[in-house]
Amino acid sequence: MSEKRLCQPEVAGVRECARDIYILQFYDPYLAQNSRSGQFIEIKAPRRRDILWRRPFSIHNVQPEAGIVEILFHAVGRGTEALTHLHKGEKLDVLGPLGSHFQFDENLREALLVAGGLGIAPFRLMQQELSGRGTPMTLFYGVGGEEQLCGLDFYQKTTDLKLSTVDGSRGHHGLVTDLLMDYVRSNSDLSGKRLFACGPTPMLRRVQEIAKEFNMPTQVSVETIMACGFGACVGCAVPMTRPQPGVKEYYLACKDGPVFNMEDIIIEG
Repeated sequence: MSEKRLCQPEVAGVRECARDIYILQFYDPYLAQNSRSGQFIEIKAPRRRDILWRRPFSIHNVQPEAGIVEILFHAVGRGTEALTHLHKGEKLDVLGPLGSHFQFDENLREALLVAGGLGIAPFRLMQQELSGRGTPMTLFYGVGGEEQLCGLDFYQKTTDLKLSTVDGSRGHHGLVTDLLMDYVRSNSDLSGKRLFACGPTPMLRRVQEIAKEFNMPTQVSVETIMACGFGACVGCAVPMTRPQPGVKEYYLACKDGPVFNMEDIIIEG
């Protein structure tokens, strides 16, 4: 596993890619070379001394040759809103890479990626990793409305893209898990197909049900509050399906995860 580092990289740019959703780029050759899909970093909110804890962000993409790292974030609070005002050349306070990453077994024949909303974040880097292996990908991508979709041009070129919106403004009118269910029902041979999911809790619960029904190996990146990023605050507990009596009943998302085998955890909330 890559060694986590505290660093102060320079901002390369910030741009809005969908409504209130931004891509932040910064220079860090080490992170660009050593980050894996599913891992995350923690960033201290710039110019906000009133915010004590760093904020966690999935590593969205890397450009190893240029030494650039990208994160995708939704500007919804004080910490993320502060990131939108960064300028090229400013310094960040970053800790990473942190956490576990997605694993690809030797029997992987097709990757089925299930993303809800900002759960799309780790799959840009995963696409990079899987394309290097020549593994085909089907992406099930669901959001509330068309204005929340990010990176469609890229995913249309690199994956078999299946879209859904809750309001019906683009693609399937409904939930992204409806599309997933239709897909697995229509495939008589699911051997070699693996599920990878990231998104809101209700979506993950439904993916877990589908995975169990069709006996599909599934990895999930959980979305939870990870204040410290390395297990000190114990604020990101995830219940285990097979607890060890008197020893351990919970995983820590930041330290043991955020990527887990779906069968090993209980999706709560």
